Amino acid sequence: MSNTSDSEYIQETDTDPDSISISNTEISSTVDESLPLENDDIAELTIDIFDLLDEYHTIHILEISSPKFYKNAIENTANILINEWIDAEICDDDDFEDVYEELTELIESVLEIFIEKSGHIQRSIKYTLDTINNQQQLDIPALTTKIQELENIPQPQQKTKEWHEYRYNLITASNLWKVFGSEAQVNSLIYEKCKPLNLNGTDYNYTNTDSALHWGVKYEPVTVMVYEHMFQTRVGEFGCIKHPKYPFIGASPDGINIDPQNQRYGRMLEIKNIVNREITGIPKEEYWIQTQIQMETCELEECDFVETRFLEYPDESAFYNDETHEYKGAILNFIERTDNGIAKNSNPVYHYMPVDVSSDRDTITSWIQITKDEFRKKGLVLYSTIYWYMDQFSCVLIPRNKSWFELAVPKIESVWQTIEKERVNGYEHRSTKKRIPKINVVSSDSSNSYMINNLVLTNSICLVKLDN
Repeated sequence: MSNTSDSEYIQETDTDPDSISISNTEISSTVDESLPLENDDIAELTIDIFDLLDEYHTIHILEISSPKFYKNAIENTANILINEWIDAEICDDDDFEDVYEELTELIESVLEIFIEKSGHIQRSIKYTLDTINNQQQLDIPALTTKIQELENIPQPQQKTKEWHEYRYNLITASNLWKVFGSEAQVNSLIYEKCKPLNLNGTDYNYTNTDSALHWGVKYEPVTVMVYEHMFQTRVGEFGCIKHPKYPFIGASPDGINIDPQNQRYGRMLEIKNIVNREITGIPKEEYWIQTQIQMETCELEECDFVETRFLEYPDESAFYNDETHEYKGAILNFIERTDNGIAKNSNPVYHYMPVDVSSDRDTITSWIQITKDEFRKKGLVLYSTIYWYMDQFSCVLIPRNKSWFELAVPKIESVWQTIEKERVNGYEHRSTKKRIPKINVVSSDSSNSYMINNLVLTNSICLVKLDN
Protein backbone atom coordinates (compact mmCIF):
# COMPACT_ATOMS: atom_id res chain seq x y z
CA MET A 1 0.00 0.00 0.00
CA SER A 2 1.27 3.43 -0.89
CA ASN A 3 1.31 6.01 1.90
CA THR A 4 2.15 8.99 -0.35
CA SER A 5 -0.44 11.73 -0.74
CA ASP A 6 -0.45 11.90 -4.53
CA SER A 7 -4.17 12.28 -5.16
CA GLU A 8 -5.78 15.49 -6.35
CA TYR A 9 -9.02 14.34 -4.80
CA ILE A 10 -7.75 15.08 -1.29
CA GLN A 11 -7.37 18.72 -0.36
CA GLU A 12 -4.14 20.14 1.10
CA THR A 13 -1.95 17.43 -0.41
CA ASP A 14 0.60 17.28 -3.17
CA THR A 15 -1.11 16.57 -6.48
CA ASP A 16 -0.33 14.46 -9.49
CA PRO A 17 -2.03 15.80 -12.64
CA ASP A 18 -2.20 12.32 -14.16
CA SER A 19 -4.08 10.86 -11.22
CA ILE A 20 -7.37 12.55 -12.15
CA SER A 21 -7.57 11.13 -15.64
CA ILE A 22 -6.54 7.68 -14.48
CA SER A 23 -9.08 7.69 -11.68
CA ASN A 24 -11.83 9.05 -13.93
CA THR A 25 -11.27 6.14 -16.28
CA GLU A 26 -11.51 3.71 -13.36
CA ILE A 27 -14.63 5.37 -11.96
CA SER A 28 -16.51 5.93 -15.23
CA SER A 29 -16.96 2.21 -15.84
CA THR A 30 -18.86 1.86 -12.55
CA VAL A 31 -21.41 4.62 -13.17
CA ASP A 32 -24.87 3.23 -13.95
CA GLU A 33 -27.66 4.88 -15.89
CA SER A 34 -29.71 5.00 -12.66
CA LEU A 35 -27.53 7.85 -11.39
CA PRO A 36 -28.70 11.33 -12.45
CA LEU A 37 -25.31 12.23 -13.94
CA GLU A 38 -23.85 13.54 -17.14
CA ASN A 39 -20.31 12.55 -18.09
CA ASP A 40 -18.99 15.94 -17.01
CA ASP A 41 -20.46 15.40 -13.53
CA ILE A 42 -18.41 12.29 -12.77
CA ALA A 43 -15.18 14.14 -11.93
CA GLU A 44 -16.98 16.59 -9.65
CA LEU A 45 -18.87 13.80 -7.89
CA THR A 46 -15.64 11.85 -7.41
CA ILE A 47 -14.02 14.87 -5.76
CA ASP A 48 -17.07 15.24 -3.48
CA ILE A 49 -16.86 11.58 -2.50
CA PHE A 50 -13.12 11.85 -1.79
CA ASP A 51 -13.71 14.91 0.38
CA LEU A 52 -16.53 13.26 2.33
CA LEU A 53 -14.53 10.06 2.87
CA ASP A 54 -11.55 12.11 4.03
CA GLU A 55 -13.71 14.10 6.43
CA TYR A 56 -15.32 10.95 7.83
CA HIS A 57 -11.93 9.28 8.28
CA THR A 58 -10.54 12.30 10.14
CA ILE A 59 -13.54 12.84 12.43
CA HIS A 60 -14.22 9.17 13.20
CA ILE A 61 -10.65 7.85 13.36
CA LEU A 62 -11.23 6.35 16.82
CA GLU A 63 -13.91 4.12 15.27
CA ILE A 64 -11.50 2.53 12.79
CA SER A 65 -11.13 -0.28 15.32
CA SER A 66 -14.56 -1.50 14.18
CA PRO A 67 -14.73 -4.01 11.29
CA LYS A 68 -17.68 -1.94 10.02
CA PHE A 69 -15.65 1.28 9.73
CA TYR A 70 -15.50 1.39 5.93
CA LYS A 71 -19.10 0.19 5.58
CA ASN A 72 -20.19 3.04 7.86
CA ALA A 73 -18.07 5.51 5.86
CA ILE A 74 -19.80 4.43 2.64
CA GLU A 75 -23.27 4.72 4.19
CA ASN A 76 -22.48 8.14 5.68
CA THR A 77 -21.21 9.45 2.33
CA ALA A 78 -24.18 8.04 0.42
CA ASN A 79 -26.70 9.53 2.87
CA ILE A 80 -25.16 13.02 2.63
CA LEU A 81 -25.12 12.98 -1.18
CA ILE A 82 -28.57 11.48 -1.64
CA ASN A 83 -30.12 14.02 0.73
CA GLU A 84 -28.44 16.85 -1.20
CA TRP A 85 -29.83 15.45 -4.47
CA ILE A 86 -33.34 15.14 -3.03
CA ASP A 87 -33.22 18.72 -1.71
CA ALA A 88 -32.02 19.91 -5.12
CA GLU A 89 -34.74 17.81 -6.81
CA ILE A 90 -32.11 15.93 -8.81
CA CYS A 91 -33.82 12.65 -7.89
CA ASP A 92 -37.24 11.85 -6.43
CA ASP A 93 -38.71 9.24 -4.13
CA ASP A 94 -39.66 6.95 -7.02
CA ASP A 95 -36.03 6.55 -8.06
CA PHE A 96 -34.58 6.59 -4.54
CA GLU A 97 -33.81 2.88 -4.09
CA ASP A 98 -32.16 2.42 -7.50
CA VAL A 99 -30.17 5.64 -7.22
CA TYR A 100 -29.05 4.86 -3.64
CA GLU A 101 -27.88 1.36 -4.61
CA GLU A 102 -25.88 2.61 -7.60
CA LEU A 103 -24.44 5.51 -5.62
CA THR A 104 -23.29 3.10 -2.92
CA GLU A 105 -21.54 0.92 -5.50
CA LEU A 106 -19.83 4.00 -6.93
CA ILE A 107 -18.63 5.08 -3.47
CA GLU A 108 -17.26 1.57 -2.87
CA SER A 109 -15.19 1.89 -6.05
CA VAL A 110 -13.95 5.35 -5.08
CA LEU A 111 -13.12 4.09 -1.58
CA GLU A 112 -10.65 1.55 -2.97
CA ILE A 113 -8.75 4.36 -4.71
CA PHE A 114 -9.12 6.63 -1.67
CA ILE A 115 -7.50 4.05 0.61
CA GLU A 116 -4.58 3.69 -1.79
CA LYS A 117 -3.96 7.38 -2.46
CA SER A 118 -5.17 9.36 0.55
CA GLY A 119 -2.27 8.69 2.91
CA HIS A 120 -4.60 7.42 5.66
CA ILE A 121 -3.46 4.22 7.35
CA GLN A 122 -5.51 1.25 6.20
CA ARG A 123 -7.25 -0.80 8.90
CA SER A 124 -5.80 -4.09 7.66
CA ILE A 125 -4.31 -5.37 4.42
CA LYS A 126 -4.85 -8.76 2.83
CA TYR A 127 -1.75 -10.18 1.21
CA THR A 128 -1.67 -10.01 -2.58
CA LEU A 129 1.12 -9.97 -5.13
CA ASP A 130 0.98 -6.15 -5.06
CA THR A 131 1.30 -6.14 -1.27
CA ILE A 132 4.43 -8.27 -1.45
CA ASN A 133 5.98 -6.27 -4.30
CA ASN A 134 5.31 -2.89 -2.64
CA GLN A 135 6.86 -3.67 0.74
CA GLN A 136 8.92 -0.82 2.14
CA GLN A 137 12.68 -0.97 2.52
CA LEU A 138 13.55 -2.06 6.06
CA ASP A 139 15.83 -0.02 8.32
CA ILE A 140 17.79 -3.05 9.56
CA PRO A 141 20.08 -1.21 12.05
CA ALA A 142 17.15 0.62 13.68
CA LEU A 143 15.08 -2.58 13.92
CA THR A 144 18.04 -4.49 15.37
CA THR A 145 18.52 -1.83 18.05
CA LYS A 146 14.81 -1.89 18.93
CA ILE A 147 14.66 -5.69 19.13
CA GLN A 148 17.74 -5.76 21.37
CA GLU A 149 16.13 -3.16 23.65
CA LEU A 150 13.00 -5.29 23.94
CA GLU A 151 15.04 -8.44 24.63
CA ASN A 152 16.95 -6.67 27.42
CA ILE A 153 13.89 -5.46 29.34
CA PRO A 154 14.01 -7.16 32.78
CA GLN A 155 10.93 -9.26 33.50
CA PRO A 156 9.80 -11.52 36.35
CA GLN A 157 9.68 -15.24 35.69
CA GLN A 158 6.33 -16.42 34.35
CA LYS A 159 3.62 -17.60 36.78
CA THR A 160 5.57 -16.42 39.84
CA LYS A 161 4.13 -14.10 42.51
CA GLU A 162 6.16 -11.22 41.07
CA TRP A 163 4.86 -11.97 37.56
CA HIS A 164 1.21 -11.85 38.67
CA GLU A 165 1.79 -8.61 40.59
CA TYR A 166 3.54 -7.09 37.57
CA ARG A 167 0.55 -7.83 35.33
CA TYR A 168 -1.91 -6.77 38.03
CA ASN A 169 -0.60 -3.20 37.72
CA LEU A 170 -1.09 -3.08 33.95
CA ILE A 171 -4.02 -2.98 31.57
CA THR A 172 -2.73 -5.53 29.09
CA ALA A 173 -3.44 -5.41 25.37
CA SER A 174 -5.61 -8.54 25.41
CA ASN A 175 -8.34 -6.97 27.58
CA LEU A 176 -7.76 -3.25 26.97
CA TRP A 177 -10.49 -3.28 24.29
CA LYS A 178 -13.04 -3.17 27.11
CA VAL A 179 -12.08 0.49 27.66
CA PHE A 180 -13.92 1.24 24.40
CA GLY A 181 -16.81 -1.15 24.97
CA SER A 182 -20.15 -0.90 26.73
CA GLU A 183 -20.61 0.40 30.26
CA ALA A 184 -20.85 -3.20 31.46
CA GLN A 185 -17.53 -4.06 29.80
CA VAL A 186 -15.80 -1.03 31.34
CA ASN A 187 -17.21 -2.02 34.74
CA SER A 188 -15.95 -5.57 34.21
CA LEU A 189 -12.43 -4.34 33.43
CA ILE A 190 -12.31 -2.02 36.45
CA TYR A 191 -13.66 -4.76 38.73
CA GLU A 192 -11.07 -7.28 37.44
CA LYS A 193 -8.18 -4.87 38.04
CA CYS A 194 -9.41 -3.75 41.47
CA LYS A 195 -10.11 -7.22 42.86
CA PRO A 196 -7.15 -8.21 45.08
CA LEU A 197 -4.83 -10.90 43.81
CA ASN A 198 -5.46 -14.36 45.25
CA LEU A 199 -2.37 -16.31 44.31
CA ASN A 200 -3.42 -19.30 46.41
CA GLY A 201 -6.72 -19.77 44.61
CA THR A 202 -7.45 -22.53 42.13
CA ASP A 203 -7.74 -20.01 39.27
CA TYR A 204 -3.96 -19.68 39.17
CA ASN A 205 -3.15 -23.36 39.56
CA TYR A 206 -5.86 -25.17 37.60
CA THR A 207 -5.86 -25.78 33.85
CA ASN A 208 -9.14 -26.60 32.12
CA THR A 209 -7.91 -28.53 29.10
CA ASP A 210 -11.38 -28.47 27.51
CA SER A 211 -11.68 -24.67 27.34
CA ALA A 212 -11.33 -22.58 24.17
CA LEU A 213 -8.63 -20.57 25.97
CA HIS A 214 -6.54 -23.69 26.57
CA TRP A 215 -7.03 -24.76 22.96
CA GLY A 216 -5.50 -21.47 21.86
CA VAL A 217 -2.56 -21.85 24.24
CA LYS A 218 -1.99 -25.46 23.18
CA TYR A 219 -1.86 -24.66 19.47
CA GLU A 220 0.00 -21.34 19.61
CA PRO A 221 3.44 -23.03 19.27
CA VAL A 222 2.09 -25.01 16.31
CA THR A 223 0.99 -21.81 14.58
CA VAL A 224 4.41 -20.27 15.18
CA MET A 225 6.10 -23.32 13.62
CA VAL A 226 3.79 -23.19 10.60
CA TYR A 227 4.33 -19.42 10.22
CA GLU A 228 8.12 -19.80 10.44
CA HIS A 229 8.10 -22.63 7.91
CA MET A 230 5.67 -20.92 5.54
CA PHE A 231 7.55 -17.59 5.44
CA GLN A 232 11.06 -18.94 6.10
CA THR A 233 11.56 -16.72 9.14
CA ARG A 234 12.27 -16.97 12.87
CA VAL A 235 9.99 -15.72 15.64
CA GLY A 236 11.27 -14.67 19.07
CA GLU A 237 9.40 -14.52 22.40
CA PHE A 238 9.42 -11.33 24.46
CA GLY A 239 7.14 -11.79 27.49
CA CYS A 240 5.02 -8.99 28.94
CA ILE A 241 6.34 -5.52 28.05
CA LYS A 242 5.42 -2.24 29.75
CA HIS A 243 4.73 0.81 27.58
CA PRO A 244 7.76 3.17 27.73
CA LYS A 245 5.62 6.29 28.25
CA TYR A 246 2.38 5.01 29.81
CA PRO A 247 3.37 2.59 32.61
CA PHE A 248 -0.21 1.36 33.09
CA ILE A 249 -0.28 -0.17 29.57
CA GLY A 250 1.30 -3.55 28.84
CA ALA A 251 1.50 -6.02 25.98
CA SER A 252 2.48 -9.66 25.57
CA PRO A 253 3.08 -10.19 21.85
CA ASP A 254 2.86 -13.75 20.57
CA GLY A 255 6.17 -13.08 18.89
CA ILE A 256 8.33 -10.78 16.78
CA ASN A 257 10.16 -11.71 13.58
CA ILE A 258 13.87 -11.74 14.46
CA ASP A 259 15.52 -12.90 11.21
CA PRO A 260 17.31 -9.83 9.74
CA GLN A 261 17.51 -11.58 6.35
CA ASN A 262 13.72 -11.85 6.11
CA GLN A 263 11.41 -9.15 4.72
CA ARG A 264 9.25 -9.55 7.83
CA TYR A 265 12.10 -8.59 10.17
CA GLY A 266 10.77 -6.55 13.09
CA ARG A 267 7.15 -7.39 12.34
CA MET A 268 5.03 -8.46 15.28
CA LEU A 269 2.89 -11.58 15.32
CA GLU A 270 -0.55 -11.99 16.86
CA ILE A 271 -2.15 -15.44 16.77
CA LYS A 272 -5.75 -16.56 17.19
CA ASN A 273 -6.44 -20.30 17.05
CA ILE A 274 -10.12 -20.50 16.23
CA VAL A 275 -12.40 -23.17 17.69
CA ASN A 276 -15.95 -22.46 16.56
CA ARG A 277 -16.24 -19.20 14.60
CA GLU A 278 -15.74 -18.26 10.96
CA ILE A 279 -12.36 -16.99 9.75
CA THR A 280 -13.06 -13.95 7.58
CA GLY A 281 -9.65 -12.30 7.25
CA ILE A 282 -11.12 -9.18 8.89
CA PRO A 283 -9.76 -8.65 12.43
CA LYS A 284 -12.44 -8.34 15.11
CA GLU A 285 -12.47 -5.06 17.03
CA GLU A 286 -10.92 -6.43 20.21
CA TYR A 287 -8.10 -8.08 18.23
CA TRP A 288 -7.40 -4.96 16.16
CA ILE A 289 -7.13 -2.90 19.36
CA GLN A 290 -4.88 -5.56 20.88
CA THR A 291 -2.43 -5.37 17.96
CA GLN A 292 -2.38 -1.56 18.05
CA ILE A 293 -1.51 -1.57 21.75
CA GLN A 294 1.24 -4.12 21.11
CA MET A 295 2.78 -2.06 18.30
CA GLU A 296 2.63 1.13 20.36
CA THR A 297 4.15 -0.58 23.39
CA CYS A 298 7.01 -2.11 21.38
CA GLU A 299 7.31 0.88 19.02
CA LEU A 300 7.09 -1.31 15.92
CA GLU A 301 5.17 -0.48 12.75
CA GLU A 302 3.57 -3.71 11.54
CA CYS A 303 1.84 -6.81 12.86
CA ASP A 304 0.90 -10.02 11.06
CA PHE A 305 -2.51 -11.09 12.36
CA VAL A 306 -2.74 -14.86 11.93
CA GLU A 307 -5.88 -16.93 12.40
CA THR A 308 -5.77 -20.71 12.17
CA ARG A 309 -8.14 -23.60 12.60
CA PHE A 310 -6.60 -26.87 13.75
CA LEU A 311 -8.55 -30.11 13.91
CA GLU A 312 -7.55 -33.37 15.57
CA TYR A 313 -7.60 -36.83 14.07
CA PRO A 314 -9.77 -39.39 15.87
CA ASP A 315 -6.86 -41.83 16.01
CA GLU A 316 -3.34 -42.62 14.85
CA SER A 317 -4.50 -44.48 11.73
CA ALA A 318 -6.45 -41.48 10.43
CA PHE A 319 -3.30 -39.37 10.79
CA TYR A 320 -1.10 -41.72 8.76
CA ASN A 321 -3.77 -42.34 6.11
CA ASP A 322 -4.36 -38.62 5.46
CA GLU A 323 -2.44 -37.37 2.42
CA THR A 324 -4.49 -34.22 1.74
CA HIS A 325 -3.22 -31.76 4.36
CA GLU A 326 0.16 -30.08 3.92
CA TYR A 327 0.55 -29.20 7.59
CA LYS A 328 -0.07 -31.95 10.12
CA GLY A 329 1.80 -33.31 13.09
CA ALA A 330 1.85 -34.68 16.63
CA ILE A 331 1.76 -33.18 20.12
CA LEU A 332 2.98 -35.24 23.06
CA ASN A 333 1.05 -34.57 26.26
CA PHE A 334 3.21 -35.26 29.33
CA ILE A 335 2.17 -35.15 32.98
CA GLU A 336 4.14 -35.24 36.21
CA ARG A 337 4.71 -38.55 37.94
CA THR A 338 5.75 -39.05 41.54
CA ASP A 339 6.73 -42.13 43.53
CA ASN A 340 3.05 -42.61 44.37
CA GLY A 341 1.85 -42.36 40.77
CA ILE A 342 0.45 -39.44 38.81
CA ALA A 343 0.85 -36.11 40.60
CA LYS A 344 -2.34 -34.48 41.83
CA ASN A 345 -3.50 -31.50 39.70
CA SER A 346 -0.70 -32.12 37.24
CA ASN A 347 -0.96 -29.61 34.42
CA PRO A 348 -0.17 -30.87 30.91
CA VAL A 349 3.30 -30.31 29.48
CA TYR A 350 3.21 -30.30 25.68
CA HIS A 351 6.04 -31.14 23.33
CA TYR A 352 5.63 -30.50 19.62
CA MET A 353 6.93 -32.46 16.68
CA PRO A 354 8.68 -30.04 14.27
CA VAL A 355 6.67 -29.46 11.08
CA ASP A 356 9.64 -30.41 8.90
CA VAL A 357 9.88 -33.93 10.36
CA SER A 358 9.03 -36.61 7.81
CA SER A 359 5.48 -37.90 8.28
CA ASP A 360 6.32 -41.58 7.75
CA ARG A 361 5.46 -43.89 10.63
CA ASP A 362 9.00 -45.09 11.42
CA THR A 363 10.42 -41.55 11.69
CA ILE A 364 7.60 -40.35 13.94
CA THR A 365 7.68 -43.47 16.12
CA SER A 366 11.41 -42.98 16.63
CA TRP A 367 10.91 -39.28 17.48
CA ILE A 368 8.22 -40.15 20.03
CA GLN A 369 10.40 -42.78 21.74
CA ILE A 370 13.43 -40.47 21.96
CA THR A 371 11.26 -37.69 23.39
CA LYS A 372 9.66 -40.03 25.95
CA ASP A 373 13.11 -41.09 27.17
CA GLU A 374 14.21 -37.45 27.54
CA PHE A 375 11.12 -36.43 29.50
CA ARG A 376 11.21 -39.49 31.76
CA LYS A 377 14.46 -38.12 33.18
CA LYS A 378 12.51 -34.99 34.19
CA GLY A 379 9.86 -37.00 36.06
CA LEU A 380 7.30 -36.72 33.26
CA VAL A 381 5.40 -39.55 31.59
CA LEU A 382 3.53 -39.57 28.29
CA TYR A 383 -0.20 -39.28 28.97
CA SER A 384 -1.47 -39.02 25.38
CA THR A 385 -0.44 -38.32 21.79
CA ILE A 386 -2.50 -35.77 19.88
CA TYR A 387 -2.48 -35.92 16.09
CA TRP A 388 -3.51 -32.68 14.39
CA TYR A 389 -3.87 -31.07 10.98
CA MET A 390 -4.29 -27.45 9.90
CA ASP A 391 -7.69 -26.91 8.31
CA GLN A 392 -7.50 -23.12 7.70
CA PHE A 393 -4.84 -20.40 7.71
CA SER A 394 -5.30 -16.63 7.34
CA CYS A 395 -2.64 -13.92 7.57
CA VAL A 396 -3.39 -10.21 7.19
CA LEU A 397 -1.13 -7.23 7.81
CA ILE A 398 -2.22 -4.63 10.38
CA PRO A 399 -0.26 -1.35 10.19
CA ARG A 400 0.37 0.80 13.25
CA ASN A 401 -2.11 3.67 13.48
CA LYS A 402 -0.60 6.45 15.61
CA SER A 403 -3.56 8.78 15.03
CA TRP A 404 -5.90 6.23 16.59
CA PHE A 405 -3.64 5.72 19.60
CA GLU A 406 -3.31 9.45 20.27
CA LEU A 407 -7.09 9.70 20.62
CA ALA A 408 -7.34 6.41 22.52
CA VAL A 409 -4.78 7.17 25.26
CA PRO A 410 -6.91 9.70 27.19
CA LYS A 411 -9.73 7.14 27.51
CA ILE A 412 -7.30 4.43 28.64
CA GLU A 413 -5.69 6.79 31.15
CA SER A 414 -9.08 7.83 32.53
CA VAL A 415 -10.05 4.20 33.19
CA TRP A 416 -6.70 3.51 34.88
CA GLN A 417 -7.15 6.54 37.14
CA THR A 418 -10.54 5.14 38.13
CA ILE A 419 -8.92 1.78 38.91
CA GLU A 420 -6.29 3.41 41.14
CA LYS A 421 -8.96 5.43 42.94
CA GLU A 422 -11.36 2.55 43.50
CA ARG A 423 -8.63 0.20 44.71
CA VAL A 424 -8.54 2.55 47.71
CA ASN A 425 -12.13 3.80 47.98
CA GLY A 426 -14.02 0.66 46.99
CA TYR A 427 -15.03 -1.06 43.80
CA GLU A 428 -17.79 -3.46 44.90
CA HIS A 429 -20.47 -1.38 43.21
CA ARG A 430 -19.06 -2.49 39.86
CA SER A 431 -19.67 -6.19 40.45
CA THR A 432 -22.19 -7.92 38.23
CA LYS A 433 -25.68 -7.54 39.64
CA LYS A 434 -27.34 -10.89 40.18
CA ARG A 435 -30.65 -11.12 38.37
CA ILE A 436 -33.51 -11.91 40.74
CA PRO A 437 -35.96 -14.21 38.95
CA LYS A 438 -39.56 -13.06 38.83
CA ILE A 439 -41.98 -15.12 40.94
CA ASN A 440 -44.66 -16.76 38.81
CA VAL A 441 -47.92 -18.34 39.92
CA VAL A 442 -49.43 -20.69 37.33
CA SER A 443 -52.85 -22.25 37.75
CA SER A 444 -53.76 -25.67 36.40
CA ASP A 445 -56.81 -26.02 34.16
CA SER A 446 -57.26 -29.68 34.96
CA SER A 447 -57.17 -29.45 38.77
CA ASN A 448 -57.68 -26.98 41.54
CA SER A 449 -53.94 -26.37 42.04
CA TYR A 450 -51.23 -23.75 41.54
CA MET A 451 -47.55 -23.94 40.61
CA ILE A 452 -45.25 -21.29 42.11
CA ASN A 453 -42.05 -20.73 40.11
CA ASN A 454 -38.83 -19.02 41.32
CA LEU A 455 -39.94 -18.79 44.95
CA VAL A 456 -36.83 -18.33 47.11
CA LEU A 457 -36.87 -20.28 50.38
CA THR A 458 -34.39 -19.31 53.11
CA ASN A 459 -34.42 -21.49 56.23
CA SER A 460 -38.18 -21.59 56.00
CA ILE A 461 -40.75 -24.16 57.08
CA CYS A 462 -43.26 -25.00 54.39
CA LEU A 463 -46.75 -25.81 55.69
CA VAL A 464 -49.19 -27.57 53.40
CA LYS A 465 -52.86 -27.65 54.33
CA LEU A 466 -54.65 -30.77 53.17
CA ASP A 467 -58.35 -30.79 52.34
CA ASN A 468 -60.49 -32.98 54.54
